Amino acid sequence: MELNILDLRQERCPLALLLAKRHTNQLQVGEKCCILIRDPNSMRDIKKFLQKQPFEFSQEEMDDHFCMHVTKELC
Repeated sequence: MELNILDLRQERCPLALLLAKRHTNQLQVGEKCCILIRDPNSMRDIKKFLQKQPFEFSQEEMDDHFCMHVTKELC
């Protein structure tokens, strides 16, 4: 299975949030993706969005960015 990665390290909100919404809404139930983010404000906004949707996620802090592991759940 190919890794599903959305690299937003060069993006800032509101574009980062828009791209994350578009990408995660296309996931099928049980499908996973990894979102790479550098901007802390974008990270905060994407996290707020995911908390209101049927997603399970965790975040990992890397050297110069964050990695969010996202799984779409049943509604």
